[in-house]
Amino acid sequence: MTTFLHISDTHFSGDPAYHPPWLRAGSPHPNIEAKNLLRAIKQLPYAVDFILHTGDVCAESLLADYHCARELLDDLPAPLILLPGNHDSGDLLAATLHDGEKWHVLRDAQLRLGELSIIALDTSGGGEHAPSLRPQQLNWLAAALDSCQDGRIIVAAHHPLLETGVPYLDEAMRVQNGAAAHAILARHSQRIAGVLHGHIHQPTISCADGISYISCPSTWNNHVAYPGMVANAHDPLCAPGYNLLMLRGSRLFARRCALPAG
Repeated sequence: MTTFLHISDTHFSGDPAYHPPWLRAGSPHPNIEAKNLLRAIKQLPYAVDFILHTGDVCAESLLADYHCARELLDDLPAPLILLPGNHDSGDLLAATLHDGEKWHVLRDAQLRLGELSIIALDTSGGGEHAPSLRPQQLNWLAAALDSCQDGRIIVAAHHPLLETGVPYLDEAMRVQNGAAAHAILARHSQRIAGVLHGHIHQPTISCADGISYISCPSTWNNHVAYPGMVANAHDPLCAPGYNLLMLRGSRLFARRCALPAG
């Protein structure tokens, strides 16, 4: 029985004036929402076994951003597992937020926690919004899954792997050869509890060949996706938040949790 949180796309920034040109006017600084997240986690009425962060930990690949992230995340009440996103420097992330005990930065790597195996696929792709996995990564994924002889498996990535039917997501925000990764995952579908990802700044659930794909909202700002949309847009109805996940035997229960305002 495992209980954990899924967070993503915090976009921590060491720049108090951070406001990129693409961000809508009036958006709060990402650290403000991150502090709301940390406050909410510390006030939870239940314990969690770990917290999974599926990337875009920081806003830019700047050392000051990662020092800021370390300072903000330092007193979380559970081990933290982090993957790099397209906004991250995987090297800086590992240098500042990995100690192998409380902090785990996973890049094409796996981690065993009790009877649960976490397999982290690095889709950061050198900063690309819509990367492709290298053949070596697909081979590694197959070998990692084969090596998990017992227990359940959580697969984590920053980008979504599968098409959604929403043009801007499929053309500009997913792993372009994600179907190849899914074909490998499908061979182990009975043991994969779920595939968790971020990047798209919205909570979604889809199922393919018996595998559940689950994304969580950003802790900062979120987007909307409707059939036929060719460009992303801010979703005023989707509050910043995180997902609560409970693995009970062969079942994974997911609940979206919105952050309180202010």
